[in-house]
Amino acid sequence: TGPLHLGSLVAAVASYVDARRRGGRWLVRMEDVDGPRTVPGAADEILRTLERFGFAWDGEVMYQSTRGEAYEAALAMLKERGLVFACGCSRRELDAGPYPGTCRNGIAAGREARAWRLRVSDEEIRFVDRRQGEVRERLSETCGDFVLRRADGYWAYQLAVVVDDAAQGVTDVVRGVDLLDSTARQIWLQRGLGYPELRYLH
Repeated sequence: TGPLHLGSLVAAVASYVDARRRGGRWLVRMEDVDGPRTVPGAADEILRTLERFGFAWDGEVMYQSTRGEAYEAALAMLKERGLVFACGCSRRELDAGPYPGTCRNGIAAGREARAWRLRVSDEEIRFVDRRQGEVRERLSETCGDFVLRRADGYWAYQLAVVVDDAAQGVTDVVRGVDLLDSTARQIWLQRGLGYPELRYLH
């Protein structure tokens, strides 16, 4: 959505050092799945900035904007497993709290499907973050059933990164602590798709 900012550069340094120290591969992915917010030329500028700071990534850069078929296949798999449902709610109808499950058992008469949501349970998700320690979260309490495909047709961040992590063979994610609250959702989605769970450092 713009130039590489300081927070992303710090995350790049931490992930690069971690990958190299442990004999791993360091991957670069352009998370340009949100078309309306994507700034033309920003991806190229980010890559040039990384090069100027001496970063060398392994393999080809993945662009999420080219991955629609893979996301569609993942959503189809979740549909077959009964793990997702169509939602007819608009953003303005929903409070800031967890999704209340309005469309879990079907969309009300006269409404149209706007988005696709992943069903969550009351199960407590636990993982050990390599920096933050043990983290516990019940998605039913913090966010509720969350969106995988938005009403405008664009893919949600959570689905895109989980599918791409699996496709790229990612084992470890090192990123800013601002994304810590996405991790339980991604773990739940990994389980639904039958993907291996990853190690995290925030």
